This record gives sequence, structure tokens and C-alpha cells, in this order.
Amino acid sequence: MSTTLKWLDVVLSMTVLLSACSPAAIASPGSVSEPTSSSAPEPVPVPKPANIGEFAFSASLNSSGDFEIYRMKADGTGMTDLTNAPSRDTLPAWSPDGRQIAFCSDRNGNSELFVMKPDGTDQHRLTGSIQDCGSHWATPLAWSPDGKWLSVLSGPPGKPDIYIIQADVSNLINLTNDPAADAAAVWSPDSKRIAFNSDRDGNPEIFVMNIDGSGFTRLTNDPAADAPTGWSSDGKRILFFTNRDGNWEIYMMNADGSGQTNLSNNPLNDLDPAWSPDKKLIAFRTDREGNKEVYVMNPDGSVQTNLTKNQIDDQWYWWSPDSTQIAVISSQGQNWSTWLIDVVTMEKTKLLDIGVTITWRP
Repeated sequence: MSTTLKWLDVVLSMTVLLSACSPAAIASPGSVSEPTSSSAPEPVPVPKPANIGEFAFSASLNSSGDFEIYRMKADGTGMTDLTNAPSRDTLPAWSPDGRQIAFCSDRNGNSELFVMKPDGTDQHRLTGSIQDCGSHWATPLAWSPDGKWLSVLSGPPGKPDIYIIQADVSNLINLTNDPAADAAAVWSPDSKRIAFNSDRDGNPEIFVMNIDGSGFTRLTNDPAADAPTGWSSDGKRILFFTNRDGNWEIYMMNADGSGQTNLSNNPLNDLDPAWSPDKKLIAFRTDREGNKEVYVMNPDGSVQTNLTKNQIDDQWYWWSPDSTQIAVISSQGQNWSTWLIDVVTMEKTKLLDIGVTITWRP
């Protein structure tokens, strides 16, 4: 298998933090504390209600074997079939404003890009001529941060191009348009640039371009495979992973390609890093424990912590919008399950007895 195909096979991607409360003063035994006219008793703090997150996912849960898009609260309740069609509906992606869900569907024959409202209404097709929406798993669908554009991968197996389309206008634009494999499209925070992975120069490297296809610039230049996964909130740094050291490592670089720095620095494999939405942590997958685990670390690579701590494999993960929890797919042989993990307490809650790809509602 080629280096490109190996890279394309690598898949890139609740409760609120506990509030600190001061302990109430306790009177010494035998003493009674009486309020005075100059001091009133402090009000008893009222706990804030938990922010129960919500997400969508694709799964085949009925006897027909069709894949549907479901919506569910992060406490495991309220699961609703949104698509309910005799087709393969996959890879949902919630828009940044929470008003739309994009997804891939083959209900009209070829797998095309669709959008719908979060309650499942107003399902309509955006594309009519792409090749197999959803067949390329290296970031197949991604909204621009301003919610105006969607990027989608389309093309022959192992050789996709990066397309963008406005969510309210069917104006599909091929940005890369070459015979190489272009994948892993990552939007800059200002929605003006896209970093991506391409093997057009012989091996998978990281490039950046403007959303009109101009300003095409190569950022990495080494004989290994490099793939971007996210930008810093100010757009000055790009997070990526690479096997240039003989194993997969997590790196950071400036947006112009300078200052490429190894963050994970471990002899085993660390890959698929993802910023937390608040940009305070970076999560990643690793096999340094002998099985696949999900770790978190500071953006400078310090305090690397095993979040999952399982004897089974934790394969893929997704940050909650408030950065307090991570949804994780775990597997043991052919048995798959989806869990929710609190980033602070590391408390684990099983959500589903199947593994599903999560898209959180913003």
C-alpha cells in the first residue's frame, strides 16, 4: 500500500467543568455564631444546571440496514432519526451557528452532499455531480468557521480533490483540480484560507491556499508524510502530525511553515491531534501504552496525560463545544462502543453499544 493510501486510511476531527466553591465556615464545637447588624449571612450558592450537550451521528440501527442520521443528547436521551430514508445517509456535520446539518446521501443514486435543519426538515441536495461524497474519510466534510462555505472531498478512490460550495447556493468549485490526492482540508479561523495535505510532489506534504484557489504555498518539505489538523485561534500556527522521525509525532509550525516543532516527542506513534475549542489543550491518539489511547496535553507539549486509560483500543474522538468532554469510539475485537469522557474528572459514561462518528451541536 502506498504512503498516500496509508495516510488516507488514518482517520482524522455532558457536564460542565466543576466550579470551585469555598467551603462554608464551620463554628468550633460549643460555640454559636450570631449574625450582627453589620454582617448578613452569605447566600447559599445555587448550583448551575449542567449544560447537556447534543450531537448528531450516522448509524445503521434498524432491520433494513440503511444508515440514518440521528440526533441525541449527550446524556444518552432523546435519540431521534432525522433522515428516515431508504438510503445511506452518513458523515453529518453541524454548521457553526447550529442551524443546519450537512451530510452525504446516496438517495438519488450517486452519493451527494445534502443539508437539512436540525429537526430533520428541509432536506435538500447541494451537489449533483461529485464523485462519492463520504467515500474519503480524511476530513470529508467541513464548514468554514463563518458558516458560509462547506468543503468536501470528491474524486476517484485515493485521488480526491478539495471542493467548496456555499451552503445556500449550489456553486461547486474545485480548488485543487489535479491528479494528486488532496485531502485533510482545514479552514483557517478567518475562513479565508485552507491548509491541506497533498502528494502532488511525490509524498504527502502540507500546503495552504486562499479559498479562491490563489496563494498556493507549500509549507512542509521532507520525504515523510505530513498532514494538518487545525489552526490556532489567531491563525498564526498550524497543528499537524508527521512520520518524519520514523514514527508518527505531533508537530506545530507557524502559518508560513517556519518553526516546525515536535510536541509529543515519543518513540511510539502519536497522531490525529485536535485543538480543544477553547484552544487550551490538544488531544491526540497514541499507542505508547501498547494499545490505542486518547491523550491530552498543553499546546507546548507539556503535561501529556492519558485520558482514556483502557485495556481496549480507543480509536477516534471529538471534543465537546465547551471543551469539557470528549466523545470516544472504543473497540475490542469486533465489539464497538461510544463513550463520553470528562476531561477534568476522567469519568466515563457509555453512550452507545456501537461506534459512531460524532458531530457536536455548537
